Amino acid sequence: MLKKLGKYDIIKKYDEDQISPPKDVLEKLFEGEKVLILVDEIVFYLSRVKGLKSGNNFYEQCLTFFENLSSLGVNLPVVVIVTIPAKLSESSKDSILDYAEKGYEEVTEALARRVMRAGKPYRAPIESSLDLANVLIKRIFKEVNEDVKRKVIEDYQKYSDKFKEYLDVNVSSDLVNTYPFHPLYVNLLKKLLEGNPHLEGTREAIKITRYVIRNLWENKPTRSLILPSDISIKDQQIRLLLLKDYKSYDVVAETIIQRSKGIDTVFLLANYIFISTYYRQLGLDPGQLISALPDYKEIVTSLLDPEYLSSSGKNPADIKEILDSISSNSKNVDMIIPYLISDKGRYWVTWFLDPKTICEKEASKVSSFDAEKKLDEMIINLAEIPIDTIQKKGRKPIGGTLLKLYRTVIRNLDEPVEVDEPSYYLVIFGRPICKGCTDAMTKATEIARKFIYYASSGRSEKPRRYSNTITLLFSLTGNNEDKIEEYVRKYISCSNMDVTPYYRDQISKEYAQKILNDYVNGLENAIYNQIFQYFDKIAYPYGNNEVNIVDLKGSSKTLLQQVEDTLTEEIKIMREDNFDFETLKTLLQNIHVDITNKLTSVKDLKEMFYTNPSLPFITESTLFNAIKNGVDKLEIGILNGSKVYYKKYEGSGEVMINESSIIYPAGTAAEKEIEELLSQEKTEEVEDGIIKRYYVLEMSDGNKIPLSELKNDQGWLDKFKIGEIKLIEEKIESGVEISAEPNAVEGMLGETKEVKIFVKRVGKFNSRVSLSSNLGELDIKEGVPDFQSTLKLTINQDSTAVITVKYDSKEKVLNIPIRVIQNECEKYVNEVSKDSIVTEIDIINTVDLRNMLSKLNSSIIGRKLLEGEVIIEDSNKKINLIIRPTGSLINDFITFLSPQLSLTGLGAKVTGSLKVRIEEFKGISDVGLNNINDLLSKQIIKIKTKVC
Repeated sequence: MLKKLGKYDIIKKYDEDQISPPKDVLEKLFEGEKVLILVDEIVFYLSRVKGLKSGNNFYEQCLTFFENLSSLGVNLPVVVIVTIPAKLSESSKDSILDYAEKGYEEVTEALARRVMRAGKPYRAPIESSLDLANVLIKRIFKEVNEDVKRKVIEDYQKYSDKFKEYLDVNVSSDLVNTYPFHPLYVNLLKKLLEGNPHLEGTREAIKITRYVIRNLWENKPTRSLILPSDISIKDQQIRLLLLKDYKSYDVVAETIIQRSKGIDTVFLLANYIFISTYYRQLGLDPGQLISALPDYKEIVTSLLDPEYLSSSGKNPADIKEILDSISSNSKNVDMIIPYLISDKGRYWVTWFLDPKTICEKEASKVSSFDAEKKLDEMIINLAEIPIDTIQKKGRKPIGGTLLKLYRTVIRNLDEPVEVDEPSYYLVIFGRPICKGCTDAMTKATEIARKFIYYASSGRSEKPRRYSNTITLLFSLTGNNEDKIEEYVRKYISCSNMDVTPYYRDQISKEYAQKILNDYVNGLENAIYNQIFQYFDKIAYPYGNNEVNIVDLKGSSKTLLQQVEDTLTEEIKIMREDNFDFETLKTLLQNIHVDITNKLTSVKDLKEMFYTNPSLPFITESTLFNAIKNGVDKLEIGILNGSKVYYKKYEGSGEVMINESSIIYPAGTAAEKEIEELLSQEKTEEVEDGIIKRYYVLEMSDGNKIPLSELKNDQGWLDKFKIGEIKLIEEKIESGVEISAEPNAVEGMLGETKEVKIFVKRVGKFNSRVSLSSNLGELDIKEGVPDFQSTLKLTINQDSTAVITVKYDSKEKVLNIPIRVIQNECEKYVNEVSKDSIVTEIDIINTVDLRNMLSKLNSSIIGRKLLEGEVIIEDSNKKINLIIRPTGSLINDFITFLSPQLSLTGLGAKVTGSLKVRIEEFKGISDVGLNNINDLLSKQIIKIKTKVC
C-alpha cells in the first residue's frame, strides 16, 4: 500500500521486522492527503497466518495494524472500509459477530473488535434483489442495449396487462432495473444464497450466473430475458454447487429431467419449483412453511418472456394449464412429475418416497387376466355411463335411445354371439381386429359379416334370423392398446396399495394417501379417455346382406351414444323427426313392398325392419308414428279388431296402432269406413213425420253429398279424402219424398235418356199424389206412395228437368241437370290399349318421381317434353329446391333431377305438378302398356288420348 503511495521508506523497517507501525507514524504517512482505503476479505488471509509461529506473532501484529489503520479517520480525512464475512438479513438485530460465516468466527470476531474501537459497522451494499441485479449486470455485461431493453419491457407489460389473473404483476416494475435478467431470476438467486449455507455470497451468485449465460450462449434458446429456470439442474456444475449439502435430492432432480424430456415448458416449470424449494427439505406436508412456497402466479411469471412465449405459441393461460397437468393432483397421469407436490395452491418438491412411484413398480405383477377383466368392466361402464358421472362415482346408466348393450366384451373373434331377437344390439370387441396384419379392412369385413349375419348355436353357427339387428364397435389396429394396458395395470396396483408401511408419521401417511387417491382417480380418467380413443370403427348390416364399416364419430359422453350418433349420420338410424310415411313408403318400395296397395300386418312390417339389412334401425314408436302419418294423409287406413281408422270425423277417436293392427290400402279403408258409417244411419218415425240421421260429405264449395250416394261417383275416393264427414239430423214432416236415379243426365245431342223417379211416403202419409215434369214424358203421373215412375227425355240442349209432386195442397220440386256432351277429339281415359294415341300425360302424384318418369320414358315411343314445376323439400336439412322444366326432354330432366334427390336424401318431400306433351307419337311399348295402366289404376297419372 505504501509502495503505491511512494512512501515505503518511512515504514520499511517496520515491514521488514513484521511489526505494525504505530498510529503516529501512520498519521505522518497520510498527512495532507484525502485517502480511501478498501480492505476486502482480509479475514481469509488472516486465517492462513493465524497458526504461524513467529517471534513477533505476525497474526497479532496484523490485527494491531488494522486497529491503528482504522483509527486514522479521527484526526485525518482518511476513510478505511474493512469487509468481514457475515450474513445479515433485514431482521438481524444482534451483533454482526453473531452472523460470522462458519469456520471464520474467531478471526472475524478478533478483527471486528479491533476495527470497531474507532469505527462502526455497516451492512453490505448487496442487501436487496435490485442490489444483486446491479452487481450481476456490471460484472457480466459490458453494455446493455437500451432500445432492445425498452422493447422487451413494453412486450412484457402487454402480457402482464392481458393475463393479470395468471401472473404476479407486482414484479413487472422491477424489470427496468433487472434487465436482461428476469426479476424472478434475481429474486431466486438471492433466495438460493440465503437458503444454502454453503454458498459464499455474491461470488457464488456471479459464478452461477456465468454458468447460466455460458449455457444460453452455447444452446441459444429463444429468449429475450434470462429466466430463473435457466439456473438449470441439467447443468452438472450448477447441480453440484446447489446440491452439495442436499445429496438426497439428486434422484429428484434426475427424475424431473427424465420425466420432462422433450417438453421444454414442463422442464422449465418443474425446474423452477425444484430450485425454489429443494433447500427447505420439505416432506409431503410443508407445515407452516406453505405460505413461503411459490404459488401458481409466481411459477407462471417465471416463464414470462415475450420472445419465448411467442416462439412456443403459448400464453400465460397455457402455461398455467401445463403447470396443473404436472403436479401431484393432476388428472393427466402421463404428465405428472414424481416428487413434485401441490396443495392449497402452493408447489414444492420433496425427497420423500413418492407413493405413485412405489405402486407403479408393482404394476408389472398384475396378471393379463386381471387387467383384461378390469378393462372390460370399464368399457361396459363407459358404454352406458357418461365419464363425468363415473368420475363422481355415479353408476346410473344412460342407455342408448335405440341400441341395447350386449353386456359382455368380446375377445374371442372366432365365435359369434348367441343373441338373435327382434332388438337392436351393440356388440363391443375388446381386441383389435388387426394388429400388424396387411389388409385390416378385408379382415374386419370378414369378421363383421360373421358376427352380424350368424349366431352361435352350441358348437356351431347358424344364419341369424334377425339379420338387421347387430352393430359392432371395435378398434381396427389397436393403436393405443399397450398404453391402456399399462394404465390398467397401474390402476389395479395403485388401487390396492397400502401406504402406511412407507411413512412414519401420521401426517405423511395421510398426505401420501391423498396423493395416491388423486393419482388413482387420474389413472381412471386416463383409461376412460384412452378407451374413447381406442375405438375407431363400427360395422353394421347394409344392402343385400352386406357390411358397412365406417369411422366412429360424435362427441357424446358414452360409447352407445357415440355409436348412435354415427349411425344417425349414416342414415342407418332414423329418428321420428325425419321419418314420416313418405319415407316409410319409399324404403318399402325399394324392397318391393307396397303397403298402399295390399293388406299388411303391422307385426309383419315391424319384423321386416329387424330382418332386412336394406332398412334402417328405427324404434317401434317411430314406425307407429309413420304409419299414423300415413293415416293422417289418407294414404292408408288401420284396422284394429273390428274398428277401421281412416278419415277423421266427429266421434271417430284417435288412431290406435299396435302389433295386431292391419294396414289397409286407402280405397279399402275408405269403403270399410263408409260401410261402418252407413250402418249407423237411422230413420225414426214420429207422429208428424220422420227424423233422419245420416252422414254427408261436405265439400269446400258447400255442396253436401250423402255418403250413401258417394260411391256412385267415379272420383268418389278423391272427394272422400277432400270433403268433411258430417252427421246430419233432419226432421221431415209427414208427406212425400222424391228422388231421381241418376240425379243428373249427360248425353250426346239428340240422344234419348231415361231417369227413374222415386216417390216415397214420409211418416204416416197415405194420400194420393200427382207428378209432372217440364221436360220429357212420365210413364206414371199419380199414385199412393211408395211408387216409381220413369221420365223419358231427349237431350236437345243444356237445361234442367223440373219434377213436381203435389199432395194435400203442397208440392215438392226435384231438379235434374241435363248436359250435352260435346264430341271432343281428345279426352281423358281410365285405360289405354295398343291402339291408343296418347297426346298428353298429367302427373298427379310425384312421390316416386324419378322411377315414374323412367317408366313413362320407356313406355311411350316418341318425342316427350316436360312442363310444370317440382318442389323438393327437406325440413331436417333445411333445403328447398324448386325445379321448373320448360319443354325439356324427359331424359335430360332425369339426369338433372337425380343429384338433387341424392342431396336431400330419403326424407325429402317431392311435390308439384308436371305435364308431359307427346309430340310425334309412335306407339306404346309392350312392357309400357302394363306400366301405364298400372300408373293409371294407382291414380299416379292421368292420360289424354285422341278419340277422333
